[in-house]
Amino acid sequence: MKKSLAVSEDYYHEMTDSCQGYCSTCGDFTRDTTESDARDYDCPQCGENTVMGADEAMLEGLLVIG
Repeated sequence: MKKSLAVSEDYYHEMTDSCQGYCSTCGDFTRDTTESDARDYDCPQCGENTVMGADEAMLEGLLVIG
Protein backbone atom coordinates (compact mmCIF):
# COMPACT_ATOMS: atom_id res chain seq x y z
CA MET A 1 0.00 0.00 0.00
CA LYS A 2 1.26 3.46 -0.85
CA LYS A 3 1.99 5.87 1.98
CA SER A 4 -0.33 8.83 2.51
CA LEU A 5 1.02 12.36 2.44
CA ALA A 6 -0.25 14.54 5.30
CA VAL A 7 -0.87 18.14 4.24
CA SER A 8 -2.48 21.14 5.89
CA GLU A 9 -5.91 22.18 4.75
CA ASP A 10 -4.46 25.47 3.45
CA TYR A 11 -1.80 23.62 1.44
CA TYR A 12 -4.41 21.25 0.00
CA HIS A 13 -6.54 24.20 -1.16
CA GLU A 14 -3.46 25.91 -2.58
CA MET A 15 -2.63 22.79 -4.62
CA THR A 16 -6.20 22.40 -5.92
CA ASP A 17 -6.50 26.12 -6.73
CA SER A 18 -3.21 26.10 -8.64
CA CYS A 19 -4.05 22.80 -10.45
CA GLN A 20 -1.10 20.80 -9.14
CA GLY A 21 -0.93 17.08 -9.80
CA TYR A 22 0.04 14.49 -7.19
CA CYS A 23 2.22 11.56 -8.25
CA SER A 24 1.47 8.39 -6.33
CA THR A 25 4.87 6.96 -7.30
CA CYS A 26 6.92 9.98 -6.18
CA GLY A 27 4.62 10.69 -3.23
CA ASP A 28 4.49 14.42 -3.89
CA PHE A 29 3.04 17.14 -6.08
CA THR A 30 5.09 17.01 -9.29
CA ARG A 31 2.97 18.29 -12.18
CA ASP A 32 1.43 21.63 -13.10
CA THR A 33 -1.87 22.11 -14.97
CA THR A 34 -3.62 19.02 -13.66
CA GLU A 35 -7.38 19.10 -13.19
CA SER A 36 -8.53 18.11 -9.70
CA ASP A 37 -10.29 14.98 -11.04
CA ALA A 38 -7.46 13.88 -13.36
CA ARG A 39 -6.04 10.35 -13.32
CA ASP A 40 -3.10 8.63 -15.01
CA TYR A 41 -1.26 11.75 -16.19
CA ASP A 42 2.48 11.53 -16.84
CA CYS A 43 4.90 12.58 -14.12
CA PRO A 44 7.73 14.89 -15.21
CA GLN A 45 9.99 13.50 -12.46
CA CYS A 46 9.64 9.72 -12.63
CA GLY A 47 8.03 9.32 -16.08
CA GLU A 48 5.23 7.08 -14.84
CA ASN A 49 1.56 7.70 -15.63
CA THR A 50 0.67 7.95 -11.95
CA VAL A 51 -0.23 11.63 -11.53
CA MET A 52 -3.72 12.53 -10.37
CA GLY A 53 -5.48 15.67 -9.32
CA ALA A 54 -5.50 16.63 -5.65
CA ASP A 55 -9.18 15.76 -5.24
CA GLU A 56 -8.62 12.28 -6.71
CA ALA A 57 -5.59 11.75 -4.47
CA MET A 58 -7.71 12.71 -1.46
CA LEU A 59 -10.47 10.27 -2.49
CA GLU A 60 -7.87 7.50 -2.96
CA GLY A 61 -6.51 8.14 0.55
CA LEU A 62 -3.12 9.26 -0.76
CA LEU A 63 -3.54 12.74 0.71
CA VAL A 64 -4.79 13.33 4.22
CA ILE A 65 -5.45 16.58 6.05
CA GLY A 66 -3.40 16.60 9.18
